[in-house]
Amino acid sequence: MTHHPAWSAAAAVGCLVWMAGGSAAAAAPVEADETVAVWDFQRDGQDWRPRADTVTVSHVEGGAEGESGGSLRVRGPIRVGWNYVTSPSVPMTPGALYRLSARVRVDRLGPDTPAPYLKCEFVAAKGRKALGRGSTDRYDVKKMGTWQRLVGEFKAPDGIAAGWMALEKGTSEACEIDARLGEVRLERIPRLTVFDRYRLDPFPEPLAKARGVHPRLYLTADGFASLRRAVETTHKPMWDEVRDLADRYARGGPPKYVRDDGHSGDEQLWQRGVGNAMPTLAMAYRVTGEARYLDAARAWALASCGYETWGLGRIDGMDLATGHQLFGLAIVYDWCYEDLGEAARRTIRETLARRGEAMFKAAVLGRAWWRRSYLQNHLWVDACGLAAAGLAVWDETEGADRWVGLALEKFRRTTEALGPDGASHEGVGYWQYGVEYLLKFMHLSRDLLAVDLHDRPWWRHTAAYGRYLTLPRGAWTRRNSIVDLADCPRGNWYGPDYLLRRLAAEFRDPYAQWHAREVDEADITAPGAPWLNLVWYDPALEPKPPTDLPTLRHFADMGIVSARTGWSGDETLLVFKCGPFIGHEAVQAFDRDPGGGHVHPDANHFVLFGLGEWLVRDDGYRAKRTGQHNTLLVGGRGQLGEGRMWFNGSACLEHKSRPRILRAETAPALDHLVGDATDAYPPEAGLQRFVRHLVWLKPDVLIVLDDVAVAKEADLELRFHPEQQRGERRGSAFLMKGKKAVLRLEPLAPGGAAASAEALPTAGRHGDEGEPMFAVRLRHRGRTWRSAVALTWAAADADPRAVTLTADGDRWTFDAAGRRIRFSWPDGRVEDLP
Repeated sequence: MTHHPAWSAAAAVGCLVWMAGGSAAAAAPVEADETVAVWDFQRDGQDWRPRADTVTVSHVEGGAEGESGGSLRVRGPIRVGWNYVTSPSVPMTPGALYRLSARVRVDRLGPDTPAPYLKCEFVAAKGRKALGRGSTDRYDVKKMGTWQRLVGEFKAPDGIAAGWMALEKGTSEACEIDARLGEVRLERIPRLTVFDRYRLDPFPEPLAKARGVHPRLYLTADGFASLRRAVETTHKPMWDEVRDLADRYARGGPPKYVRDDGHSGDEQLWQRGVGNAMPTLAMAYRVTGEARYLDAARAWALASCGYETWGLGRIDGMDLATGHQLFGLAIVYDWCYEDLGEAARRTIRETLARRGEAMFKAAVLGRAWWRRSYLQNHLWVDACGLAAAGLAVWDETEGADRWVGLALEKFRRTTEALGPDGASHEGVGYWQYGVEYLLKFMHLSRDLLAVDLHDRPWWRHTAAYGRYLTLPRGAWTRRNSIVDLADCPRGNWYGPDYLLRRLAAEFRDPYAQWHAREVDEADITAPGAPWLNLVWYDPALEPKPPTDLPTLRHFADMGIVSARTGWSGDETLLVFKCGPFIGHEAVQAFDRDPGGGHVHPDANHFVLFGLGEWLVRDDGYRAKRTGQHNTLLVGGRGQLGEGRMWFNGSACLEHKSRPRILRAETAPALDHLVGDATDAYPPEAGLQRFVRHLVWLKPDVLIVLDDVAVAKEADLELRFHPEQQRGERRGSAFLMKGKKAVLRLEPLAPGGAAASAEALPTAGRHGDEGEPMFAVRLRHRGRTWRSAVALTWAAADADPRAVTLTADGDRWTFDAAGRRIRFSWPDGRVEDLP
């Protein structure tokens, strides 16, 4: 349920990179900037050497605008290695602070070549020990052909003797470049200046008024007084849930530290539960005043403070275990401040200071891999935890206000990047997880920073995303209530009752209020932070069922269509997906992946739920393979981004890949959805057209029409994955029977294609082989292919109706037990026939 690619200094660039050493004595400080080395290239290359024979380095008269001296022209292809050209080594001092800067102009980059940057590679005094490197920000390729000053600051590690500079590729793969390198400087500096960018300036008036006041996060003393009255009336059912959960936490006590719990890995995700428990206990104490809840809150907080690590290795203090625990500790510290006792208060405050400052520096200086993942749940969780910690102790801990400033900058960037339709590329489960922490921060931001981030189209529409990607009400169970696109489960991960109540109150949305009430009454919520129900519920807003809402919703930016037969609770649901991996607007805005790791390579994929169970499925949380989805393979290959555990969004951004929904039309008896996934495939596939039509004769006939063309003859394959993992053949049809329904799938196209049904191997989450998936496969070799497949379904004790096809050139007529339609290939139109 988490995503964190392995961090490397070579990859963690684009801002300022900090590589701290161990515990050796600090270098003697300097009073002002001192030049260690400068290369101005006035007469020659000053011993800068290419790292491959294919790269040429030549001296050019004239440097960057406004500077004397010359420059180096670095050009040519390079197959392996990390650097284009390198400098001689220069002595460096352990523990000293440095600034590396350079003027760079890039005139051309080859295919798949990332933007370059400058680095200082650290050389150990003894042996070949790797000490890491400091780096500048990357060249901005949006301003190709201009001189840009690249800058980075870092601390030299213990054991360093020297360093050498390089124009860095940013990858070990084959690259090509034509660039100019102007003046390069390495300077010792008295202090790292980057941290001061995040000070709150001007200082928010609400926060200044809260100096020395506790509680101040989410609820003040007056707020708690009002809440104590509300839990006797309007908030009582929600309070009962919180109190029951607090009782369980108090009885069980905090978990003991274990380095490896058998399933959390290096992230030590078991600690997230520790962070989640603390606010529940603190809330129970503030509402009841009972000492047992205070004692439990203190015990859980001190246990967290005493854990040896918050994640292992480089992850320690840098990711989700830290984000959750910083948040929980901040709430206990703020809400229980007066009654914790000095010793506990000091321990919690010192832990917040130490852990918060470490995460802040990691995020600013590059060690935290998520620092630019503006559309990814890790950034949202971690930045929110850091902000809550800063707001809890800013008036007692020097520099803690900068943690808040960092989070504010990150969330402003996130808010700008969210598309207009309210949909999430990470799936409903991760939407719940991420939205919880976004809303938590936004509440604090408005209260204490006087910054309101709510007024965006995405926020106004996102409750609808949760509603339309929810299964029919009558089918809900704890393990089966939501559509599992992307790396999403079928059951809720976080809430969503309290999330929906916040959105309902904020945007006066009665449908969200209804949805929150229904998931509570069905007892299918996940107890991540139920205490937020007490904070966010507005009883004045009456809930309203969605029975008057459209049955089809097109989330146009993300390319998702949800269509259903109604809102009765036992309806059929069809979800179709054909859009850019992070949405149309974000693909246009970003040149590097801002957090698409949980996406699947699944353009023109669909899932189907009817008669109370899944009929056609998604593949679940696995390594990313197009062949595990209900879509097309070309020559055995799938779409851009596939092939790894985490989706490779960089491949999509390189090509600005934008598959799209062409049509999403609904009528009482027929829905017509059209997707163009041509853009989702790599150019080498030679795909010229892949347009899919889903013609839904409601309630129980779905005709899938695919128009495929390739540049040259190729093996083409369409796959369909029924939920049932076995089936039987009846003539040309395949029947898959479940507990409640039976699905019939039959290829209909004239000329046909080779059809088979079998269990296929899949890729697991950890490089292993996953559980096989049953698939119906249609295979055709050629340059063009028009395919028609009919899916029909009925109750398990009945026979689904058959569909027949009459082809008349470009016009195909389908008959489903008397229901007739005609499809026109040239214009893609569907008409009902008498």
